[in-house]
Amino acid sequence: MPPLDQRERNRRWWGILGVRDEPLTPMRYLFHLCPWPYPGPQVLAPSSLQNEGFVHLSTAQQLIATAQRWFVGQQTLGILVLERSALETSLVWEDTHGHGEIFPHLYAPIPEQAVSGVVRLERSPEGDFSWPETLLGLKSPIMDPPDLGEALIEPGKRFPERKLPRHAVLCCFPDVLKRLAQQPNVDRLDNLGSAVGPTPVLVLKENDWEVVVCSPGVGGPLAAVALEELVALGCERFVLCGGAGSLLADLEMGHLVLVDEATRDEGISYHYLTADATVKADSQAVERVADLLTREGVRFRQGKTWTTDALYRETPERIARRRAQGALTVEMEVASLLAVAQFRQVPLVPILYCGDDLSSETWDFRDWTSAHSVQEKLLNLALEAVRALE
Repeated sequence: MPPLDQRERNRRWWGILGVRDEPLTPMRYLFHLCPWPYPGPQVLAPSSLQNEGFVHLSTAQQLIATAQRWFVGQQTLGILVLERSALETSLVWEDTHGHGEIFPHLYAPIPEQAVSGVVRLERSPEGDFSWPETLLGLKSPIMDPPDLGEALIEPGKRFPERKLPRHAVLCCFPDVLKRLAQQPNVDRLDNLGSAVGPTPVLVLKENDWEVVVCSPGVGGPLAAVALEELVALGCERFVLCGGAGSLLADLEMGHLVLVDEATRDEGISYHYLTADATVKADSQAVERVADLLTREGVRFRQGKTWTTDALYRETPERIARRRAQGALTVEMEVASLLAVAQFRQVPLVPILYCGDDLSSETWDFRDWTSAHSVQEKLLNLALEAVRALE
């Protein structure tokens, strides 16, 4: 039995996973024990599938006891962390050994898209398995539950004066912003600062309406800081207009995607929200923008994007997995921005245009960063969209 503090951490992690005392209570993850080092995709169809007709799985509560009982001579095992939602069609809960305990069994090979990760399970010096520290967040701090209290550097204290208009467009197009800054009805107010230099805050005035237009920068960390500071300065309604890589062949260059959910394959969001695979945009705000785009006759698709920090690690395998999970596009800011917006309780709606193509075996740049006409039109749409978020 692990010491008390270990058991307490186990219960904390089980709470994050959605596991409760009852074995049939809906839970987010299930687990499969496999050899270590991880031998590759062949473990997705282990020998038990042929010999017994199913793949043995465990809940978080059952995993360690299963390892202790059935892998007596093993010093190290692997744990496949599986998304339960991707297993449901072939998942059966049953007590096949008559031990009075119901286990999850998968009557099919494990789908590759169900695998969220592979973790090493080792015996302690005393000879027992215990819940892996990696899953407890002790070796992977990103999985720690977020601290929701006031920060040492709080944006509202750094910027106590709420002097900006309520509406803001985060625009990812530097050339478009430069041209906008030259218009006579645009004022340049304070800059948002960072180590890479100042970011101008533009205020566009149209009759009796004012709206902030500002670059969020590139990548989740810089974008999150920009959003935090704009909220502190008085902005309350946001639309993001930016570009993204297309994961589907039929999303040609310039096609618009209205994002309602983002895969959290980045780091910022885990400091604002409890660990989860995705973060959703404000549903009412998305609906209003969708209605506007429909009325304007704009061709768009609504759905999920994949946010990643690792531009050069968008491998074919990961692209295929994210596509199977429903992602239409890939970019570097949306999940971070949606997490900050949810934490600060402000609506933010991302509208992306499809740029480079990652849907095939080779990358097609498609000269997407030079699509200035598309960018201009998207900024104008974003201005209309943010005005609809009253």
